[in-house]
Amino acid sequence: MVEIEVLPLYFDHVLDKQYPVVVLVGGRNSGKSFFMEQQVVMNINNKKKYKLLVIEDVETNIGAGVKNGIEERAEEFGLEKFLSSTKVPAEVTHRVTGNNVLFKGYHSEVQQKQVKSLNEVTAVWYEEAENITYKQFKALRMQLRGGEPQDRQLFLTMNPIISDGFVNDTFFQSTPDKVVERFKDGRPKVFVNNINVELEHEGITQVVTLECLVVVSTHKDNKYLTIEQRADIEELKETDPQMYEMLGEGKFVKPAGTFFREFDPGIHVVEPFVIPEHWKRYTAKDYGLDMLANYWFAVDTQGNVYVYKELYESNLIISDAAKRIKEVNGNDNIHMKYAPPDLWNRRQETGKSATDLFHENGELHHKASNSRVQGWLNIKEWLKPYEARDEQTGETITTARLKIFSNCVNLIRTIPLLQRDEKDPNDVANEPHEITHAPDGLRYFCSMRTKPSVTPKIKQLDDFKTRKLKHDPMTGGKIDQSYITGGF
Repeated sequence: MVEIEVLPLYFDHVLDKQYPVVVLVGGRNSGKSFFMEQQVVMNINNKKKYKLLVIEDVETNIGAGVKNGIEERAEEFGLEKFLSSTKVPAEVTHRVTGNNVLFKGYHSEVQQKQVKSLNEVTAVWYEEAENITYKQFKALRMQLRGGEPQDRQLFLTMNPIISDGFVNDTFFQSTPDKVVERFKDGRPKVFVNNINVELEHEGITQVVTLECLVVVSTHKDNKYLTIEQRADIEELKETDPQMYEMLGEGKFVKPAGTFFREFDPGIHVVEPFVIPEHWKRYTAKDYGLDMLANYWFAVDTQGNVYVYKELYESNLIISDAAKRIKEVNGNDNIHMKYAPPDLWNRRQETGKSATDLFHENGELHHKASNSRVQGWLNIKEWLKPYEARDEQTGETITTARLKIFSNCVNLIRTIPLLQRDEKDPNDVANEPHEITHAPDGLRYFCSMRTKPSVTPKIKQLDDFKTRKLKHDPMTGGKIDQSYITGGF
């Protein structure tokens, strides 16, 4: 018989507990993912009709780390001989119980639709769920229709790095319904927060109150760390206090390496509205086969900019990319389209550049500046919050010159994730590369000069009754003064 030890924090409060939603928040070395891997192995070995869906906010290498971790925990339990594993599709199956674990990406809309089509899912584990939205939260809860009712659970594991995200706003910015354990400074460490969720059952929408368990862990909860590993984290008290707040205290903060610390969804994200026809419209793109990030911008009469459309798709050759841009653009009258200078590089095999091919497919570009440092500084200026007086209420509000429609989900997601380049603090790190595409598209637009839109003048209707008449000395008659002065 093999004895497996579970960290006390999770053993006492999470293991075998039947909360519909479990949120595990903690920095690296807190042990949360390790525990979840242990629990997965126990559940597929002991439960009946249990199908677990593991999802990650990635497009490639789906399940690579999590799947390997589950297989390693199975070896520690001595159960590896009962498991079969496949890479494509990524899946782990228990040969005896028939229970299985599916691994799916959740980054693109296509992936999310694929997840939605899955049937008989008992539980979901969303690993690195920092970017989860309330809409996705509800959708994943609605997936849980398989297995035994008491086993239908949604697990979210994440680092406390998105201070403006759904989890922090929902669970940490309100008073808990029940506090089980606190940190020494009085903050809730293990607590329950209830939320109401709309669920559809047999064609009827009903409101269900969910008990959500939240557990905040730090490296201090992981007794298996070496003294050297603990020292590395504790050293951050002096070298990087904000990072220590996250890793050592489990607080939601923007890490010191965050490049756009100005970004605040409460200021910069707005709900979509109808763009006035007289506002000038622009587009800017970052293009590669790995990702097309094309954005639509509208400039108001005060010079403020609204990012109002997003096209974010991968694996599009240029002709297909131009076609998708045309579809998303619809009838919008675009004043100018910006693209990075590297799209003008001619290819040896054809003698044509990417812009040539785009032009052949109806997409004519103007070359944007490719100065990275200046471009990022320009974005900072556009994002800089300032106080202004609300024209309707007269109240003082905090606003910014750049606003982003809430439908531009990838731009909103990636801006706060950008980190400083370790070699050049004025530049943005290129890794992970996936999160740079949308901000690059924004950078190309912000690098160019744009003027405020002009409010069209309203033409006055001619009023014949008010025309002034003037005597004509040549004819002795009277003529219409408006013709002399250019009244028409």
